Amino acid sequence: MAVAVLTLATGCIWQQQTLARADIVGTWTEGDTGTVLFKDDGTVVVTNLAEFNNDGDKVSECGGTGEWGAYPDDKEAQEVWTTVCDGNPWEFGGSKAHPKMRRSVGDPDNGDYQILNRK
Repeated sequence: MAVAVLTLATGCIWQQQTLARADIVGTWTEGDTGTVLFKDDGTVVVTNLAEFNNDGDKVSECGGTGEWGAYPDDKEAQEVWTTVCDGNPWEFGGSKAHPKMRRSVGDPDNGDYQILNRK
């Protein structure tokens, strides 16, 4: 539940964004939730990415190298997927100047999200 508390405590309202592929490339991280590095060649390197149980509690970490892609396309991406660390796709929000990405964790009915910021 720490993820939900963080989201509520910041008072942030999620504003959906679309990003081009060039805006996705780079490092995304936040505190102790891990790091995701999207490379221009379509590879992704994940380091210590937090994994959560159905209650939204962090239970482990994962990492590795794989591939990534944008949906619905590279020009108007609303979500990004990876072949590393199975889970829900990441959706984009925040602002164009300070984009964020999040994915649902735990029971979807609880509204818990893992949020990463672009460095």
